[in-house]
Amino acid sequence: MRVSKMKKLHLVLAIATLFSANTFANNIHLSPEVKIGPYGGFGIQAGVTDALGFDAAYLSYGRTVYSSSTYDETIDSYRFGVQHMFGASQIHGLQLEVGFADYDGKKTSKSETTKERALGSSIGASYVFQATDQLGLRAGVDLNYFPMSDTYIPYDLATNFNLGMTFTF
Repeated sequence: MRVSKMKKLHLVLAIATLFSANTFANNIHLSPEVKIGPYGGFGIQAGVTDALGFDAAYLSYGRTVYSSSTYDETIDSYRFGVQHMFGASQIHGLQLEVGFADYDGKKTSKSETTKERALGSSIGASYVFQATDQLGLRAGVDLNYFPMSDTYIPYDLATNFNLGMTFTF
């Protein structure tokens, strides 16, 4: 099952709502990341700071890919996240994200090819170290859940680690 037009419309509306909150926010939050683990890939967070009672609120998109002689798999994740900074100096923080993931897989063995598609849930968490007012470093983990029977993933969870930077401007 692919992300339907209705779900894409909901995502666009969520983005518009989040950025309309910019009138109450001070800055833009932007954070690219590299995903490492069994699935390699990339991700991006885009949102605003000082929104919804958090230090940042953002939408997150990630794509991870696994490719071998037998399997070609892609997971796209779409999540909403928040960031909260701790302590008097506000240099340590935590990000939490929740949303859904879209799996697309293909298995080729001998001359036979089969395909699997699934929609699942997705969560993420990251530690943030705010190096300067404009630059932060982050490291975290993503968990995408799909029923094992709907994918070629050998477990119900597809786990990846991520390393990224946060930019505030």
